[in-house]
Amino acid sequence: MKRAWAICKRELKAFFTTPVGYIVIGTFALISGLGFTVSFLFYGLMTESPSAYDFAAVPDFEETFLSPFLVYCGSIMMFIAPLITMRLFAEEHHQGTIEMLLTHPVRDRDIIFGKYAAGLVLVLAMVAVLVVYILIIDRFVAVEPAVLAFGLVAVFLMGAALVSMGLFISAVCRSQITAATATFGLFFIFFIIGYFGEDLPEENTAPATWSDDMHRAADIAYAIFRTFVRELPLDAHAKTMAEGILQPADIAYYVLFIAFFLFLTFRALESRKWGAGK
Repeated sequence: MKRAWAICKRELKAFFTTPVGYIVIGTFALISGLGFTVSFLFYGLMTESPSAYDFAAVPDFEETFLSPFLVYCGSIMMFIAPLITMRLFAEEHHQGTIEMLLTHPVRDRDIIFGKYAAGLVLVLAMVAVLVVYILIIDRFVAVEPAVLAFGLVAVFLMGAALVSMGLFISAVCRSQITAATATFGLFFIFFIIGYFGEDLPEENTAPATWSDDMHRAADIAYAIFRTFVRELPLDAHAKTMAEGILQPADIAYYVLFIAFFLFLTFRALESRKWGAGK
């Protein structure tokens, strides 16, 4: 673990001796701050005249403002995470130091966990920005502490999942620009899948001319497809957590997502070693 910590410190030094770390945190603070201000003011208008916004009474704060805002902040990381992960391995390829790193007496797990931990530190820094907004909310609105805590955990888990995916893409790319573009493209696909999944009808719309057997097969296939599309997006599992509802399935989703992409990163490094040894 000492070697992993040394690599983590090396990466953090690289982040904050260049503008990257400051740009990442500053951009997140700016965009999330604008979103917080607009959303908070809009919620204030809704509380003054609920009927004008099709509410019979004052809308629930957690459901109307807090949960959407925190999920929005997690979604911001979709655009910012490529700036964090693009250099973790791709820069090593570009500078020609990846072979030296892989042949150095450190284990793959030290390299991967060290670089991943550095990315998580930046995610924690962005979550710390949200703590400021939480303190403002707590001053004006009475919200259960558990709800606020679960909301921050949801944002952190979204960021941790995005960094794990970006780390893998950076491990298989030789250019930072390629890594950033591919990472953002994959993140965007996940976002589009979630947007598309919300509009899917509950029932299969197969033609009435199909036989009963074909209908049953189509119903099963559609149910599997609909479940996959609705459960795959990262933000789908953060919404309930941001409302203060902690479900083991949501935690398991993020843990498995992170473990899957870290596993792929291990395999990518192993393939690099085999390639370098030939």
